[in-house]
Amino acid sequence: MRKFKFLILFISNSLLVVAQNTPIYTWQQHLSFSNAKIILEVEGDIYCATENGIFIYNKNDYTINRLNKINGLSDFGVSSMSYDHENKIIIIFYNNTNIDLIKNNNIINIPDVKNKLILGEKKIHNTVIEKGIAYTSTSFGLLLVDLVNEEIIDTYKIGEDGNTFNINDCYIDDTCIFVATNNGVYFADKNSNALFNNNNWSWLPPNTNEVFEIDLADWGIVFNEQYPQIKIKKCRNYFIETTNQNIKIFNQGVLIYELIEDSNFTNIQDVWIDNNDALWVADSSNSLLKYNDFKFSYVIKPNGPSSNSIENLKLNDGFLFLTHNNKVNTVSRTDDLIDWTYWHKVDNAVCSEKIGNKTYLGSSSSGLWKKEGASFIRYVPGNTQNILDTNYYISNLTSDIEGNLWGSISNSGKALFVRTYDNHWDYFFMPQLPNDRDIRSLIIDDSGQKWGAVRAKGIFVYNDNGTIADKSDDQYKIMTTSLGNGNLPNQEVYTLAKDLDGDIWVGTQEGICVFYSPSAIFSGYNFDAQQIIVEENGFGQYLLSSEIVYSIAVDGGNRKWIGTLGSGLYLLSEDGTEEIYHFTKENSPLLSNNILDLEMNHTTGEIYISTDKGLMSFRNDATNSQSNISSITVFPNPVRQSYHDNIYINGLGYDSNVKITDINANLVFETNSNGGTAVWDGKDSNNQRVGTGVYLIFSSDQFGNEKAVGKILFIH
Repeated sequence: MRKFKFLILFISNSLLVVAQNTPIYTWQQHLSFSNAKIILEVEGDIYCATENGIFIYNKNDYTINRLNKINGLSDFGVSSMSYDHENKIIIIFYNNTNIDLIKNNNIINIPDVKNKLILGEKKIHNTVIEKGIAYTSTSFGLLLVDLVNEEIIDTYKIGEDGNTFNINDCYIDDTCIFVATNNGVYFADKNSNALFNNNNWSWLPPNTNEVFEIDLADWGIVFNEQYPQIKIKKCRNYFIETTNQNIKIFNQGVLIYELIEDSNFTNIQDVWIDNNDALWVADSSNSLLKYNDFKFSYVIKPNGPSSNSIENLKLNDGFLFLTHNNKVNTVSRTDDLIDWTYWHKVDNAVCSEKIGNKTYLGSSSSGLWKKEGASFIRYVPGNTQNILDTNYYISNLTSDIEGNLWGSISNSGKALFVRTYDNHWDYFFMPQLPNDRDIRSLIIDDSGQKWGAVRAKGIFVYNDNGTIADKSDDQYKIMTTSLGNGNLPNQEVYTLAKDLDGDIWVGTQEGICVFYSPSAIFSGYNFDAQQIIVEENGFGQYLLSSEIVYSIAVDGGNRKWIGTLGSGLYLLSEDGTEEIYHFTKENSPLLSNNILDLEMNHTTGEIYISTDKGLMSFRNDATNSQSNISSITVFPNPVRQSYHDNIYINGLGYDSNVKITDINANLVFETNSNGGTAVWDGKDSNNQRVGTGVYLIFSSDQFGNEKAVGKILFIH
């Protein structure tokens, strides 16, 4: 059992300020809260569970706080919640059958069911609380959780002929416990001491079909066989029936109000009427809705992206762009990770690139678009010199140092196209490249060559020799698993990245390979990719050869962040031979082990992580180096007695040697920077926290030039 004191976190403004005020090695979630699922009233608060977290709305002061795996919850994917009014305990169940209790601002984890091997389906449906016991309906019986003593005390197996029924719901009255099963309804004397005995449960005629819900209405107990088309709920003096588009509210057996296809909701998941007779609606698209006097009042939704389904991340001029490849609000944009704007003009946006004051968007169904100011312009044959059409799948966008826009077209013979800075359009045909393949990644190397990852075909490299308009000197090559023609470990290539040395790192279905001489592709000399050999258990093997490497990012220290499908996130040393971190959902706040995209903020060192559950970030200890170190930033400064986390020094030269001395020039600490950032824990060489005073920072660049670059004040 794990206990965790939870805190509600508040976040500052601007990507730079947010990151600088976020301690190094800490995580944040940046999730969409549109998909509301469950409503729970707790005293003066409304708890709303969404697909990946919980937000709490205070009805008195109108504040919104978030509760997630980073600040206390043990898991994500809430399946149900209930509240013990008598003991003031919240119980939270997760899709994976993990259980959390919230009591006295502590979160207590009960992982027994999650960790137990149970044959057949393992799923928690609903719970009813009586006298401190949560009677929990599950696929493997009626589970009893003692909320006061924080333990599971029993499981009642109910069934016939040796078969245990799936229990969907439970209802308790003055004398009996009723359970809704896949074989009708069963009941037993709630005061019996032998409810563990299957023979003490009786079938309640005439129900022979599966019953999903049981609740009490003014006209008696209601057994619902029509779930999920119809859901039922007793709320104080009201009885509510809901469908995806319809809410019926009964009082004393009389229908008093009906909401039919209200434009404010699209797919109702849950409803509740609070002690002020306000109606609350959880909607899968529009989050939490409040109705006063059964008339729409307002939406309560924490800020975040429009969707947790993310096709691509791109950081441009301080703005983080998320493309979602959907019909509604297909682009989310933020410059502070707090306030988000949504663009809905373009359907199915999958990539973006910003050049000057113009933002280009590629769509999987409607071609290329440009946003300039408030206007969206769609590119058609008439304004692209017949290069693009409106139904093209523009799968990747990037730009070169001259301001030319380059893009890839999936499933087309025009695999690569360009719009030059002076509005000349062209495409580049590669006959060896099939026209039915998705192009997954597009980068430009230090020689100006364009690299594209092609589904099941490997990589294309195109060299226009710096003369876009003259194709007579162009060259291209399709690189495969063949020796002398790329030597890829697998032709399923998912991602390409250029590191600070100009090397090209390739993520495939069978790990990683590196092109150390990309400029030699057309030289006639050997250019094949090489796989990195690492030692494991005394044997040499290729780096991550059993992993699907789906995304690669390079930080300011030239270290490699590796996103995989199924195995989480790795941080590797500059040459890939050392594993620095391996984050998974089991050992970190990661939402999922499926990492779909990575984007590095080189100014702050923060890495943005797209998973199949939504967006996260991790404050890394490496930033881009500076050629002029006349001005650095130190956070925090001053360092007060209450602060015990790391201190970071940002704005240094690449791989600098950093020395910290006291005012009398006595050496206190020495380290090397990762890129342009050095980290100090505030302790001296004897592992003791330094005392009150001013400490000087000296930095030597890679040429040995040393200078004092800053001061740190400690106050105790």
